[in-house]
Amino acid sequence: MKKNFLILIAIAATLFSVSARSLKFVDATELGIHGYTKKTDKSPYYRFDHTPYEGFNKTIISHSKKPAGLYVAFKTNSSTISASWENIPRRMYDNMTGIIQYGLDLYIRVDGKWKFAAVGRVSTLPEKSKRTKTLIENLADGEKECLLYLPGWCELKSLQIGIDDDATIDGLSKPFRHKVVVHGSSITHGASASRPGLTYTAIMARNLGIDFINFGFSGECKMQPQFLEFLKSCEADAFVFDAFSNPSEKQIEERLENFVAELVKAHSGKPLIFIQTPVKQDSQFDIKNYARRMSLITTATKMMKKLEKQYKDVYFLAVPDVLGPDDTIDNAHPTDLGFNRFVKVYQPKIAKILKKYGIKGN
Repeated sequence: MKKNFLILIAIAATLFSVSARSLKFVDATELGIHGYTKKTDKSPYYRFDHTPYEGFNKTIISHSKKPAGLYVAFKTNSSTISASWENIPRRMYDNMTGIIQYGLDLYIRVDGKWKFAAVGRVSTLPEKSKRTKTLIENLADGEKECLLYLPGWCELKSLQIGIDDDATIDGLSKPFRHKVVVHGSSITHGASASRPGLTYTAIMARNLGIDFINFGFSGECKMQPQFLEFLKSCEADAFVFDAFSNPSEKQIEERLENFVAELVKAHSGKPLIFIQTPVKQDSQFDIKNYARRMSLITTATKMMKKLEKQYKDVYFLAVPDVLGPDDTIDNAHPTDLGFNRFVKVYQPKIAKILKKYGIKGN
């Protein structure tokens, strides 16, 4: 009995020591936010400033304020990494986890490779907008290089990184050498990965050492003139387009040729890589939807093959069966398994094209 009592005292003392550990918090903006197409003066956590471009709808404006794909890169010798962050509450989507919508995702570099380390969890209910969490503790001595991915589906008001009071922390000025902007649909945006770091853009960035910038807009990537004007002004080494999931067949017919021509003119000598839209898995039963989807794919494929021949820096990668019956959450959006299959198929093809232009990882 006495022995058990002493064990309980020891456990309580350990827990008190952990909870009482003195931490200091550093604002993420002092360390540097990365993953932008362009920085905006509106907020360090907005990934796109829509205001110079008239005609965007409320959904696009809302998506522009969500830090999908943005991340903090830093190095620290702390044994503990914590975070304090404040979201603007909004409804939870029923086909995504709370972590990718509201949470954080931490990776640490080990022997030159980025390894998953921890997440910043959130309640399943979004009423609480501010939270402080210990992401990981009991880290080994020495300096660690870290990537902390930000939430994908809500606005972020503030973020501070917590470390041991006697530890140091500094930003990594340029974690990736080259920049590739990826513009696309909800799949590019990140639905429905379980964590912010498991979108296909984030996975390929860590795998290849190239910054694949997430410029996905769920349901709204339709080659609009406003997006075209913005993309023409972007500074990047290459572009990838998931451009055929959201537009109608008529929109593809009316917009695609001009979209490509204008981008070729604006980014002469840079690769413009278009990927085919995955076939939704319910199409095998919904005959009407299957016919519509296949007609859209046929139109996009025919037009892209013509444009690929017309422009030497335009590429079309068509793998319509990249997703299977067991790797989506809702017949359309990949689970983590689906995103891994997506990366396995497209990453080597994209990397091969980029290599032709001297775009390699650091």
